[in-house]
Amino acid sequence: MSASTLQPLVHGETFACDETTDLLGVHGVPVARVGVSPPLLLQLALRRLRGAAVPADVFRQAGELFAEAEPAGESADEYSRRVTAATGLPYRVVRDGLRSVRDGLAALEESNARQLPAPADRVRWVPRGRTLGIVTPSNHVDPHLTWARALSLGLGVIVRPGTRDPFTPFRLAAALLAAGLPPHCLAVLPGAHELGERLLTATELGIVYGGPTAVSRWADDPRVLTRGPGRSAVLLDRPMSPDVLDALARSVAADAGVRCTNTSVIRTSGDPSEVADALAARLDTARSLPADHPDAVLPAVSAEQATHLRRTVEDLERAGLRRHSADAGPVPLPDGSYAARPVVLSTSDPRHPALGTELPFPFAVVTSWSAADGLEPFGPTLALSVLSDDPGLPSAALAEPRIRRVVVGGADPWTTGPELPHDGSLTGFLLEPKVLLSDKEPTG
Repeated sequence: MSASTLQPLVHGETFACDETTDLLGVHGVPVARVGVSPPLLLQLALRRLRGAAVPADVFRQAGELFAEAEPAGESADEYSRRVTAATGLPYRVVRDGLRSVRDGLAALEESNARQLPAPADRVRWVPRGRTLGIVTPSNHVDPHLTWARALSLGLGVIVRPGTRDPFTPFRLAAALLAAGLPPHCLAVLPGAHELGERLLTATELGIVYGGPTAVSRWADDPRVLTRGPGRSAVLLDRPMSPDVLDALARSVAADAGVRCTNTSVIRTSGDPSEVADALAARLDTARSLPADHPDAVLPAVSAEQATHLRRTVEDLERAGLRRHSADAGPVPLPDGSYAARPVVLSTSDPRHPALGTELPFPFAVVTSWSAADGLEPFGPTLALSVLSDDPGLPSAALAEPRIRRVVVGGADPWTTGPELPHDGSLTGFLLEPKVLLSDKEPTG
């Protein structure tokens, strides 16, 4: 795989930066050179940026190009292998992401309509601002639908790509432009952390993905929507069975365990050690394979990341958590990367400060729960999976403001659809209702 060069894109034009940086893959080999956008280029992008009404067919066609064609001279297979090398996401997860984004782009018009209230006379939903800045993640392909939806709603968008995956926003931008998106609607500016700060300050609306530190800076800014750790959980109030174990393993480890909706905490009315033993035994069967292997199901990390993650797990064990998994973190692979092996821990303390820890691979902590505890221990939680025969628990969980999504039984917590919000209504954040009155219409 030869290294490519990615340079900023503004108004359909590529700008060559004086400063570039090598993007190393998880195996330690350069995957790309990436231009570092200077502050003046952000100012140019802002001057040229404006939204437009874009037909739904543009997004539908862009989805097909993104998933199957060569919109930037790179096939879907070449793109997938580059993302896999840079991020450590298993190849199959990246390919599934291509298809998921394609389907999401085809459904944008329906999604926007179904996440707004029923139409009302004299009420128009319009963008809350003209420009959106977004700092995108590198953990999955799917979140890039977020800024595509903003474009479909008429906003001008500037994307600061994630540092490990600049490939997805550039590929999606190329597909959108090839499908007919007006060039003045979009800019893609790779750069350092400081560029993201400037971008979110300069645009009228912003979205930022990241960990607790990254999103805390913007948590109280009403202009900025934060997409931080999911801290997704399971409430297990049912005896262990093969079906229950299947649901637990899938919720923790599907899609390599990198989604914000993957479970990281399991609270059980049974014995936490027994649950953790069963789950660890199941997850330990995953094979350690390079991320580009067609059968890989675990993410790969670099040697530096592997050292950090193993130390993190060791620190958790020293803090009193018991490890049930065979491995304490990543193990070396022949290509120079490390397979991030599943880790299952347990604690008898349901208020242990380590609960809520999230790591970028299949990782979960099991602890105790009783009906007397109620739902207070679960907040904040993006997705709560309820495995219980108590018919009142799902409704009670849905009424808890700090729980954003409730999943009953073995349904996948990341299940999506045109009518389903991810974490509140994105459409409701981007748009606001305004009144249009005319003397030609009756009032009252």
